[in-house]
This record gives sequence, C-alpha cells and structure tokens, in this order.
Amino acid sequence: MSGAPAYVAAFEGLRPAVLARLLEVRASLDHAFARLSPDDAHELFEGVLVGLRTLLVTGDHGLHRGFVQSFIALRSADGLAPDHALRVLVAIGDVTVQVARRDRPDDLTLVLAVTSAIRVTARLVNEVIADDLAKRSAQRRQTEAWR
Repeated sequence: MSGAPAYVAAFEGLRPAVLARLLEVRASLDHAFARLSPDDAHELFEGVLVGLRTLLVTGDHGLHRGFVQSFIALRSADGLAPDHALRVLVAIGDVTVQVARRDRPDDLTLVLAVTSAIRVTARLVNEVIADDLAKRSAQRRQTEAWR
C-alpha cells in the first residue's frame, strides 16, 4: 500500500466501524437489506467498501465502472431496478461519511475523498443506466425496422 494517499489508510481503519453501522441501519437503507441475513448483508457491504477502496487507491474510473456494472447486475438478479443501485450506493456512502465525521472529525481529507468517490460512483451508475437504455432503444428501432 506504499504510495497510497493517507486517506486510504484512514478509510481502511474506519472499515470495521462502517460495517458495524451499516449492519445496524441496513433495514432503513433499503427494505431488501432487511431480508438479508447479517452474514449476507456483511458480504454485500464489504463488497461495496472494497469497490470504494479500490477507487480511492487507483482513481481508475474504468475499473470502478466494472464494479458498478457488477453491482447493478447483482441487484437486478434480486429483481431490483438499476436505479435502486444508485440509491443504495449513495446511502452506503452517506453512512461511510457519517462514520468518518463521527470517528475522525478532524480528517476533512477523508470525508472529501469518500464524498468524491460516491459522486463518481453515482455518475457511473447513471452512465451505465443510460448506456443500457441506449442499447435497448437501438434494439427496439432495429426490431421495428424489420417489421
């Protein structure tokens, strides 16, 4: 992890507290999370935090877009619309920022880094949704042209 910004280590240090808080409030984040076992919810939240950490370390939007696409696909497999992923990811980011402000009130860099990562995540979710809609529209036009 050498060369990584200090806020990455701070994010890692907060991870247990963030996971605990996410598990505490999971039903209020999303009704679907209330149906998950604590272990399944922990796994889902841990996956999101790994995705955020990877973005914080690498700054690679293309790599993070892959994470976002996978997350949308997983949530879709549970019968949830893609915009659901946006709400959930932003809510997880909000909890992360709340924990950072609570546990590291003097670390503005960490709060800004996480906020920026969530902003990028939200933008990428919207891009993925827009790309999917564009593909579906093109398929529809092609189907209509065949008629």
